[in-house]
This record gives sequence, structure tokens and C-alpha cells, in this order.
Amino acid sequence: MRNSLAFFFFLAIIGVAIWYLSRRTAFIFGCKTWPFTLLYTLLLTASFFFTFAAVREWTCQPFMHAAVRIFSEMTGILLYLLLSMLIIDLAQLFAHWTPKTFGVIVFSLTAIVCTGATINAFLPRLKPVTIELPKLQKPMRAVLLTDTHLGHFRGVLHVQKLVNLINQADPEIVFFTGDCFESHYNLSTKTLEPFKQIKAPIYFVSGNHDGYVDLAQVKQLLRETGIRVLETEVVEEHGLQILGLDYMRIDGSDRNSMHAPVGEATIQSVCDTFRASRELPVIALHHNPSGGHYLEQAGVDLYLGGHTHGGQLIPLIWVNDRLFQFNRGLYHYGKMQAYTSCGTGTFGPPMRLGTRSEITVLELTPNRQNQHSAWAANHIFSYFCGL
Repeated sequence: MRNSLAFFFFLAIIGVAIWYLSRRTAFIFGCKTWPFTLLYTLLLTASFFFTFAAVREWTCQPFMHAAVRIFSEMTGILLYLLLSMLIIDLAQLFAHWTPKTFGVIVFSLTAIVCTGATINAFLPRLKPVTIELPKLQKPMRAVLLTDTHLGHFRGVLHVQKLVNLINQADPEIVFFTGDCFESHYNLSTKTLEPFKQIKAPIYFVSGNHDGYVDLAQVKQLLRETGIRVLETEVVEEHGLQILGLDYMRIDGSDRNSMHAPVGEATIQSVCDTFRASRELPVIALHHNPSGGHYLEQAGVDLYLGGHTHGGQLIPLIWVNDRLFQFNRGLYHYGKMQAYTSCGTGTFGPPMRLGTRSEITVLELTPNRQNQHSAWAANHIFSYFCGL
């Protein structure tokens, strides 16, 4: 019932947006409204269709591939055309422009915003974050990579760009928290080949888009590239205990989740049987950074994820803060810390406005208590060795 109401509310918003766009466009061109109502309805329908159909294998055909790229971009263009019109309409309270001037300003603003947002989406950066971890014996550098969304807009050249940045950071370990692929287009070992240039071990957990494409094939391709795929298991590496979770629901009450995967395992059920190490820092990897209370109670020190894209676009970034427990950045939750990366890819329009594509460089340091204990131990050891 709740999902049905949300769906009809969404349709109502779409209807109002189309009506407003049509009215204002007719004002600009001085003609009837109904042709623009039909045009915007068709464009928006095609945009939604090809955005969600992009995962299908038949979109790999050249014509369909081009349609996916065009109409995915169209979603963002229509969004910012709508916002531009609203902003300029508000500005008209103080300045009265002719229809022609109004149109020039609106279309120019839309073009500038969309061009800048598209360029921004394809410029990943290294984002350094320092995190103190209990039980960590010495400082170490890790990289968090997530939401690459390889497919119609990103292929081997984009992967090479990411690998160059990761190698520039020179990490001791790499965490990859899902959504490696978003379509069958570019789904191949060739696309992943540059990852072999990374010397540090790479640990991967799956995301919802990997499942939409072909989870078994995605995992196989990653393994062939030398990436360790974790399937709800615990490993030890570089003095860390790593809990890698398959993409799963939070608990038994999460059955209505939009992205709820098939399967009985939940974050709650895994945490009920998980035994955290008393000697090593515990890092949990899960694509969707949710269920933090279960992981915190299970003794996890650091929770890493992606999925949210940080909202990706204004105004969605403000909506996301209400939808997700950990939307973007570093959080402190009880004794646990959580970091959600905005990721390097995009969903729908290949644009970012208000967020940046990031590869997170995690500077993990022992907490002050550990550092003082190590300092004392070293001095005591040196004293007795000097006797």
C-alpha cells in the first residue's frame, strides 16, 4: 500500500512537471500547448524506458546502444530544463522579460548546467579520509572503490583512468563495494584488464546492479582478473578482519525494499552468527550502507559502502539524506564508524551536480590509546635490551 501511494505520488509530480514545461515552452514559442505536452511525454517515457532497459543484452546493438546514451542524457536535460524554468520564472518577479529573452536565458542556463554536470561526472578524484581504528597496530593506506557502473558510458579507458589514480595513491589494500557493471555492454574481461596493474589485493562485494546484469558472470570476470570476490565470508588481510557481505536485505522487515535481493540471508542474520576478532580491527563491506545498528552490535569497527551516489544530482542529494542511514561521507555510530563513498559512476543521466566522482583514500591510523601503548612497549623493550 505504501509503495503504491509513493508510485501514484511520483506520477502526479511527473504530470505537473510536464504540464508546467509545456505551458512555459508554448509561451516561449508563442504557440499551442498540446504539441509540447505530447513531445515531453514521449521524451520522458523514452528516457525512463531506455534508462531501465540499459541492463538488457539487446541494448548492446549499435542503434539501441546509441538510444540508451541519448535518452539517459535526456533525463538530466529535462530535469534541469524544468529547474531552469522555475528559477527564471521566480526571477521574473523582479524583471519582466519578453518570451524570446526568457527562452534564451532558460535554454542557455540548461545547456551550461548539463554540460558542466556531464564533464564533472567523468572526472574522478582521489579523496583522502583519515580514520582512527582501535586495535590497528600500525598506520596503513586503503582505497575504497565503488559504483563504477561500467557499461554504455564507461569502458576499458575509464577503468584505466581509475587504475592510474589508485596506483597513484599506492594503497596496501583495495575495497571494491559493488555495482561494477550496469549493463551487458562492455561486460568482458577486456574491460577489467587494467585492474591487473594494481599490486595491492582487491576485495569485492556485489551490488544490486551486478545482480541485474548477471551476478555469476560478473563474479567470474572479476575472479579471472585476480580480484577476490567475497560471498558473505570473513578473511584476514594486512592485520584486518574483513567481513564481506553479499548484497542483502537489512532484516526480516525489509521485504518491501526497492532493491531487496532474493535470498534468506540478511545483515541481521549474518551478524547474529558473526564473531568479531578481539585482536584485529573489523571492517565490514556491503554495497548498501544500511543496517548499521546490527553491525555495530556485532563489533564492527568500520563499515564501508556505496550505492547512494551521494544523491548524484541536485536536488536529489537532499532527498537522499532522508532515505539512507549513511548517505555520503564519514559517520560515527556508537562505537562504529561508517564511510559511504559517492562512487565513480552514475545511474541514469551521466551527470553529477552537487557531488563528485571519488576514489576514497582511507588513511587508517591506530587510535591514540594504541599509539601510547605501542610507545610505552617500545621504550620498555629498549630499556631491557640496553641492560
